[in-house]
Amino acid sequence: MKKTITALSLVAALFTASTIPAATASPAAPELPAACAGLVTDLAGKLKQAIGSLLPVPNTGALTPLIGDLLGIVTALQNAGCLPTPPVSAPGVPIPAKAAEYAGPADQCLPVVLNLISGIAGLGGTVLGAAPPDVAKITEMLKALLKTVQDLLSKCGLPAPPGGLPALPGLPVPVQQS
Repeated sequence: MKKTITALSLVAALFTASTIPAATASPAAPELPAACAGLVTDLAGKLKQAIGSLLPVPNTGALTPLIGDLLGIVTALQNAGCLPTPPVSAPGVPIPAKAAEYAGPADQCLPVVLNLISGIAGLGGTVLGAAPPDVAKITEMLKALLKTVQDLLSKCGLPAPPGGLPALPGLPVPVQQS
């Protein structure tokens, strides 16, 4: 009995000694995987194509594959460890292996990722679900989507793409934070 108490005390002391310094140290900014910069550039390119296919007159035929491409880039960013994935309960289907796990501020980044996915899907539903598409509504959705991507760059620690994010015609170019 005495040996058990001594062993438990030793384990508790080691646990406390190993966790306290880690909790008080300021965390360094996580290093992003190399693929992140290229994927962010791809995202900006697809957004530029989407804006071109929607304004001034929506071309749903050109936009349809871009919605899937944008969602695919978000998934690629998650699989590369550039963005967090939403937690899931026991998955019904096997989850594909990831190249890396996201190591950034998930509490700030995950809500933005979910807003981005929602914005892309909402844009697709609006454009493909209405005949003729409502240009004013599409413009507002594109503004919101571009703001969400800007939030994604700043809150998730992603690099700004070369040349910055695309802007809607007639709107000021979004300010890039590096």
